[in-house]
Amino acid sequence: MDLSSLISRTAATHIDAIRNDGSVPSGHNGLYGDDETPVRNTSHWLLTFSSLYEATGESRFREAAERTSSYLTSKAGRPSGQTFHHREVQGKDRCNGLIGQAWTIEALTAAAEALDAPELAELAEEVFLLHPQDPRTGIWKRVEVDGQTLPFDATFNHQLWFAATAGLLAGLPWVSDVVDDRVRTFLDELETNLRLYRSGLIFHPLKPTGSPRRLLHLARVDERGRIGVTFLTSSVPLPTRRQQLEWKAVGYHAFNLYAFALLNQQYPDHEFWTTSKWRRALEYVNMREYRETVWENEYASPYNPVGFEVPFAMDVFGTGTAGERRRMITRQLERHYNTATNRMDRNTEDAETLTARMYQATRLENVTLPEFEST
Repeated sequence: MDLSSLISRTAATHIDAIRNDGSVPSGHNGLYGDDETPVRNTSHWLLTFSSLYEATGESRFREAAERTSSYLTSKAGRPSGQTFHHREVQGKDRCNGLIGQAWTIEALTAAAEALDAPELAELAEEVFLLHPQDPRTGIWKRVEVDGQTLPFDATFNHQLWFAATAGLLAGLPWVSDVVDDRVRTFLDELETNLRLYRSGLIFHPLKPTGSPRRLLHLARVDERGRIGVTFLTSSVPLPTRRQQLEWKAVGYHAFNLYAFALLNQQYPDHEFWTTSKWRRALEYVNMREYRETVWENEYASPYNPVGFEVPFAMDVFGTGTAGERRRMITRQLERHYNTATNRMDRNTEDAETLTARMYQATRLENVTLPEFEST
């Protein structure tokens, strides 16, 4: 069997999981245990169904894409006509920061192209443009489901993914140049906004590396109305917290690289790709310390499918070999794919979400999977 056939088989199985309103079962954000709405997983499946329809022309996948997109465009998915409702957790925003919106924008963009549906692109653009961007630093604030502007999203991968999915959106013919302009503003400031450990590992929190004046500017324009300690370099967590953040960063490094690869496909000539910071971040996945620890990291393959993310980045940036990429894909599947259920429900706390995240494999080059031939 090859990877494309496995994705197709998995998706065909999950067409039956689509409910009457077009939603699919929600997960709980992996080990975070958040009470999520169906919006996230419906977004992921919409992208998979759209990709398969483009690749095969099969009506069953088009119909599945139309049904799942109908949920995202309904009042249930966007109850106040503002941002998409991703979660309902005490003490957390309901939009799930920028990352929740990025996942839905990504899916609507793919569906708009596959289904030739400009109205989906227009909706994605509308939601994207709701988010204020600081023109000086290129970073975005969050917007709640009811339209309330919230402080800056202080997680780096959220900012990165919001830009990456907007870059995909900007490539559609129905979208205004404003989207492209804002992505380019983000890219122009990316070297400063990206912080690395000495190893090249990407910091999990957003910790810009600019001057004190730049950081104070961020504090002034934040919605908190006080010094935004999130951005100040003097805000250093306790030793145990630093260790926890670095361990989490290992699990999320490939997730970041996947978004970088999406940006590179849309903006290959940007000067960011020539910086030493970027080269160090890309090279980190080849380091022994990463290869030896990532598969034991609970934030990696059981939640962030590193076995799909690293090969995609390798392919886009021309690193590694075809054999290395195939081995990583195979390892992800061997650890988590269940051929009896056609789900990624092994060795994970959130099978619904991990299975839905097979959408990330739709962008990989097809590879043979001899290990699955007899299943």
